[in-house]
Amino acid sequence: MRTAVWLGLRDLLHDRAGFATQVLALVAVLVPLLVLYSLRVGVIGSLVAQLSEDPRNRQIAVTRQGHFPPSFFDELRRDGRVGFVVGHASPIAREVAFTKAVQGVAPRAEGIVLGSGPGDPLLGRRLTAPGRFQAVLTRALATRLDAAVGDRVVLGALRTIDGRDEELALPLTVTGIMDPALWEGEGALLADETLAAVEQWRDGTAVPAFGWTGVESAVPFAYRNFRLYARDLPALRSLHLELTAGGLSVSAPRLKEFENIMGLNSALGLIFGIIATAGGIGFLLSFGATLWGNVERKRQALCVLRLHGLLRRDAALFPVAQAVAVVTIGWGLAWLLLAVAAEALNRSLAGSIRVDGAISRLDPHQLGIAFAATVAVGLLASTAAAWRVTRIEPGEGIHGL
Repeated sequence: MRTAVWLGLRDLLHDRAGFATQVLALVAVLVPLLVLYSLRVGVIGSLVAQLSEDPRNRQIAVTRQGHFPPSFFDELRRDGRVGFVVGHASPIAREVAFTKAVQGVAPRAEGIVLGSGPGDPLLGRRLTAPGRFQAVLTRALATRLDAAVGDRVVLGALRTIDGRDEELALPLTVTGIMDPALWEGEGALLADETLAAVEQWRDGTAVPAFGWTGVESAVPFAYRNFRLYARDLPALRSLHLELTAGGLSVSAPRLKEFENIMGLNSALGLIFGIIATAGGIGFLLSFGATLWGNVERKRQALCVLRLHGLLRRDAALFPVAQAVAVVTIGWGLAWLLLAVAAEALNRSLAGSIRVDGAISRLDPHQLGIAFAATVAVGLLASTAAAWRVTRIEPGEGIHGL
């Protein structure tokens, strides 16, 4: 086996011109395909990453109020496609008043309250979820209240029970200020249990955990709305379809934009597939013919080697070894040219194509798949020549001696 491989490689080195021609022919096919593939991956990948970076693009909104008990949210949180989900107050209950806890005249402002928890995209990467008696304020609300981290604010709400007006005053410690890019309006994030308690209080229900009196309810509390973010954009599409099929009235405002990008990706994939198939078939036929012709030229020498004991299956490795050598060296040269082309494209197109990240790029996994596909084509091209070698009989060499 090693003899046939060694002889095949030695033959390539002996015929340097032919070897170089085969390598350059492969490079001529590979480089345009790799550049086109890298542009598709870079542009589409950057557009999808750009959309995914803003959590609002991954949000699914409820357009009609419903009845969502804790079991509903537990089931959603077990779904790997869900990045974050939390119950949402009714539109009326979301509006509350905030007052800074200071002596004298205290700044006061109205704002929207949302439930929060670990993993909430509105917290960004630096903030932690608020606890039971804590709040994370938007920049706009913090400015109105002149509040900073560590200050105390009072959440105020009103309800009417049996014709009597009752007021809620819930002191909260400010634990963070949100990035305006994530939420521009005036509002605050509360712990999920705190928001649920406030909504129950406004409904007139007793909340023993907070010491608030009211009507005892035998029915478990259920939210009327929820705030859900998909883990990524592909998950957004499947989640939206599943929730809609389940009878929920939901919308994903940015889903259409993602589907347009995926449509462009499919179109580019089809174009790339056609070009790659045509180029691959062309190289397969030309390289296969070259290997076959090389076997025919070396037929006499191969006959003699068979006469000296070279096994049929080992002799078949003669063209296979040559194919692997050509593919490996050709791939290495194509990869170097791709790196140069990608750098030039990223520099020249950076101002005209506005995407985050590299315009032309391939990660190691994608390069590995492309290399494996190239090797597979090379091995397939060598099969005809390998079969031809196995048809050579040792006795044929005697006539040439």
